[in-house]
Amino acid sequence: MSKQHFKFIVLLISLGTTDYSFAQAKKPNQAHISGELLLDQTWDRTLYLSHIPSFENMYDMSNEMIIAKTKIDSLGYFQFNLDFFPKEENLFRLHVTKKGDTPATLIIGGKDENHTFLIANKDSNIELRANSLNPPFRKVLYKKHSVNALFQEVTDFVYSLDSLAAESTSAKRSFIDDNKNKELLVVADTSTNVLVSLYAIYNSKYESDYFSNPNFFSLYSEKRKDEDHSYMKTFRSKFDLPKPERDNTLILVIIGVALCGLAYLFGKYGFKKKSGYEKLTVQERKIFELLRNGATNQDIANTYNIGLSTVKSHVSSIYSKLNIKSRKEVIDFKV
Repeated sequence: MSKQHFKFIVLLISLGTTDYSFAQAKKPNQAHISGELLLDQTWDRTLYLSHIPSFENMYDMSNEMIIAKTKIDSLGYFQFNLDFFPKEENLFRLHVTKKGDTPATLIIGGKDENHTFLIANKDSNIELRANSLNPPFRKVLYKKHSVNALFQEVTDFVYSLDSLAAESTSAKRSFIDDNKNKELLVVADTSTNVLVSLYAIYNSKYESDYFSNPNFFSLYSEKRKDEDHSYMKTFRSKFDLPKPERDNTLILVIIGVALCGLAYLFGKYGFKKKSGYEKLTVQERKIFELLRNGATNQDIANTYNIGLSTVKSHVSSIYSKLNIKSRKEVIDFKV
């Protein structure tokens, strides 16, 4: 068992007791998100809170998604009151912007990445500290080992392995990606919180795994058959998975056999390049489509409000995963 795997299992079995002190006072029992954020002089001192309606929308950005904003004081403290939040736990995003940028600016990757995600509802009492300047949300600690601490563990795990993979050879990167995928599916299968579970799945190669490992998703759907959370419903609809009945063993077997047959046909008739496409992240796929339409790096940067260095990093990753070397090969690539 790997050290990362062990950390996840420990967090899933027993919530820890480590606390971090925060100087900002709160009213007793008042639902809030508060904490401390380190910013240098290049950042505006307004913190924005956005609602993320599904995991498919994690890297979407518009003014309509922003539901609240607050000032970060001179010591780095901030607070949001959550009286208007829904009863059901939802996914939210905190982000800051560079001075002069519009509020709806999302920077993905690099030293200027400007956001983090968390889980909250109208009863949440969340206190966090971000202990990094570049990027501001790289090292986020929560006062208690709550569901958000576990959510952050998934984030840190993915970041650490992606960073290692980026500096590795193609062969080693394949091993790292496979290990990451297996670990994330363990978290998805064992987590008692539906949003943490889904977050782990969305960070894995879940789309390709749906065909290569249908048994996992059949059992996963069965295990979560009583889960009516809106995010789970969205996930089920993505793969057209019905909410399983009490006795559906035969149906699951038929689905499993059918999916195995499809996987065999895909492999037999040469859809080999698609496996490379399926390794792309959601953001990389969006950039890939722009590249296919002839967009320049500057066009992509303007479209997604990200820096040129971030675009170049994404393009390099796309080329590596698809085993191509030019934009002409991007256009000719068969998805």
